[in-house]
Amino acid sequence: MATKLSTRSLSLKNAENYIDRFTANTNDVEIQYVFVGDDIGTSNNQATTTIQNSKFDTDDALSRIIGMKRVTGGDLSVVVPRVDWETGKIYQQFDPTVSTDTLVSNTSVNDLTRKPMYVITSERGVYKCLSNNSNGLSSSDTTSTVEPSGDFNTSNGVISTADGYVWKYMYTIRDNNKFIDSDFMPVATRNTTDMSANTVYGNFNLNNIGVREGELTTIVLNNGGTLYRDLTNVPFGAFAKGETMLTLQTWYLTHTGLAVASNVLSANMSITGNGIAADTIITEVHNGNNNVRISKAAVTSSLAANVTLFSPKTRIFIDGDGTGALANATVNSTGIIDKITVDTVGTGYTRANARVFGTGSGETTRSILSPYFGHAFNIGQDLGANSVMVHTKIGQLDATEGNTIPTGITFRQTGLIRKPYKYGSNNRSSSANNISANNAVGQVTKLTVGTGTSYTDNEFVYQGTSNTIFTASAQVLRTVSLNTIELTKVVGDFKVNEALVGDSSGTSRTVTSTTNPEYQPQSMELLFVENSTPTTRTESQSEDVRLVLQF
Repeated sequence: MATKLSTRSLSLKNAENYIDRFTANTNDVEIQYVFVGDDIGTSNNQATTTIQNSKFDTDDALSRIIGMKRVTGGDLSVVVPRVDWETGKIYQQFDPTVSTDTLVSNTSVNDLTRKPMYVITSERGVYKCLSNNSNGLSSSDTTSTVEPSGDFNTSNGVISTADGYVWKYMYTIRDNNKFIDSDFMPVATRNTTDMSANTVYGNFNLNNIGVREGELTTIVLNNGGTLYRDLTNVPFGAFAKGETMLTLQTWYLTHTGLAVASNVLSANMSITGNGIAADTIITEVHNGNNNVRISKAAVTSSLAANVTLFSPKTRIFIDGDGTGALANATVNSTGIIDKITVDTVGTGYTRANARVFGTGSGETTRSILSPYFGHAFNIGQDLGANSVMVHTKIGQLDATEGNTIPTGITFRQTGLIRKPYKYGSNNRSSSANNISANNAVGQVTKLTVGTGTSYTDNEFVYQGTSNTIFTASAQVLRTVSLNTIELTKVVGDFKVNEALVGDSSGTSRTVTSTTNPEYQPQSMELLFVENSTPTTRTESQSEDVRLVLQF
C-alpha cells in the first residue's frame, strides 16, 4: 500500500515552471536547443531500439549531433495524450474518488475498455465527461454514440447528448495551433487571476463564462435499493378545489395485492395528475383510512369517484448549500432504482446529499461536485496534464538558420540539450551573451582534404597507425564536395598535413584544414533523446520536430 504520493498537480507545476524559464528576464532566460543526430539505426532501417541513462549512451548521443535549433517560449506548450471521440466507446466519467491516473488512462472493467474521461471532437472541441449514463457502476457501462458539440454558451458549457452522456466544454483548439498531432494535443491555460476577462487565449477559443463554482451535474447510485414503485393511473375518490386531503380507493389495494396505502405511495414523493398543482409532494399517508395529504391545494374539483387517476413518483431531493440542482430517479419493474439523472445543474455547492423519497429503502447515493473553483478553471489539472511538447522546425526557409543545419543527410535521433559551451571556450551560452546563443547552429566537424578517392558515408575514419591505434577518429556524415567532408562522433583533434584513413574504403587523403562545430559536444547537458525511424533532409523541405517531456 502506497504511503507517499507525488500528485499530478506537482508534475503540472513543474511543467509550467519549465515553460516559464524561457520567458524570464533577459539575463535569466533558459538556453536550450532541439537537435537532430545521425544515430546509425538498425540494418532494417528501423530505429535503434534501446538507449539508457548511462554516460556512454549520453556522450554518444551528444557526439552524433548534426545541428540544433534554439528553443524559445513560443516553442513550448503543456500537452496531454490525444483522445479522439469515437462512437461506440465507453468514456470514464469524472469522479473525485478515483485516481486521476486512472481517469486519464485506458482501463479495463468487466472485460470492457473504458477510455479516458476527456475527448477532442472533429471540430477540435475538448470536452470532459461528467456522466457516462452509468451512475458510475461498471455493471451498467453505456457507450457514447453522439459526438458532443456546443461551447460555453450552452448551459454554461454543460452539454447533454441523446445517448445519456453529460460533457463539460473545456476549450477549442484553433487551426493554427502547432502543438497538436496524432498523439498529443495542447492544453489551454486560463488567466485564473482575472476571471472577469472573456478573451481569446492565443491559439485557443477559451472563455470564462462556463466556469461555475460548485457545479452538481452527476449523482452516483451505489445501491439501487428495493421495493420502489412508480405507479401510474392510481385511482382516488372525489375531491373539491382547494382540498389538500385525498383518498386512495380501497378496491385498488385489494386488486393489486398491495394491501396498504404506504405500499403505493409515501411521504415526500411527488404526485401528478388532473387537478394537482405543479411541484406538489405527498406530506402524509394514513394506512388506516387510506387518506393522503398533499403539499398544495387542488387547483380544480373532481366529483367522479374512482376515475381520478394520479401518478406518485419517487422523488430526489438535493440537500446541500448550493442552489438549482434538480434530479429524478428511474425505477425498474423489479423495484430497484436504475439511475438518478440530474435534470438541472446546480451551482454553488460545497456539500450535497441526494435524498431519495419513495416506497422502498436501501439505496445509497453520492453527489459529485466540481473541483473547488469549477470544471475548466484549471484545465491542466482537470485533464491530468504532466507533459510539455517542444516543437520547432528544422530547415525553415527564412533567415533564422542561415544554412547551418545541413541537407542531404539522414537523421534518426532527436533530442534536447541545455547550456552548451562554445567550442574551445570555458563560457557557457547565455542570454547575456547573444553571440553564444545563436538561433541555429551546426554541430559537424568539417575537414578539407587533398585529392583522392571518396570516403564512404558512415564509415569510420582516423589519423594514426591503425583503426585501434589513432590520435583522432570520427564517423563520416557526408561528402559535401570533392575536397570537403563532414564528420560526427569525433574523438581527439585532427591534424593538418596528416593522412585521414577510411577504415572500410581504404581511402587515405591529407587533411588541409579543419572547422570545428559551434559547441563542444560533451559540454552540453543532455535532457532528452529519442531514437526514431530515419528522416532524409532535402533542400526544399523542413522537418517538424516534436519532443514530449514528461514531468
